[in-house]
Amino acid sequence: MWYNFKKWFLRWFSDIRLYKGGIIFFGDSHYDIKGKETREILDIIQPGDVFLRRYDHYLGSILIQGYWSHAGIYVGDNSVIHMIGKGLTKDDILVFLRCDDIIVLRNENEEKKSKAIETALKLYEENTCEYDYDFASNNKNFYCTEFVDRCYDYVVNVDGKGITLPDEFLNCKEFKTVWEMKKNI
Repeated sequence: MWYNFKKWFLRWFSDIRLYKGGIIFFGDSHYDIKGKETREILDIIQPGDVFLRRYDHYLGSILIQGYWSHAGIYVGDNSVIHMIGKGLTKDDILVFLRCDDIIVLRNENEEKKSKAIETALKLYEENTCEYDYDFASNNKNFYCTEFVDRCYDYVVNVDGKGITLPDEFLNCKEFKTVWEMKKNI
């Protein structure tokens, strides 16, 4: 029962958007990543690239330590696979890029990239894992950064302890930044 309440609450709470002058639960949003930035990203991305993104007004961004709040892996064919509250999702790249800040990270090891893409596609097709609201590494479910780290065979959280935060991908020598739009906060 506690898990179901936590699941409901985190889903509800993370989707609240804050704006000057009040709280808005539903309605239109605007994002800082516009057409120019989207075209730049589309010109440089490669299958296996890792995306970290952030929204300015969502409470979900405030709940997660560090700057970045979400991670996904680009699997090619204009698709990003990422874990959200509803489960493992395969989104069109244009949908995924609707955000306020984004960074594109690349692993230069072709073998690791191929394996990461294969793992992401396999897990997506199996459709057997759910979002891990316990943020635990000892089960078959994942939260967003744990999923991406799993695809890369746990290169970020090598010892499997604690929660893997999106910002930790920046400290992993396996990845280099190839594109970034981030506010100086």
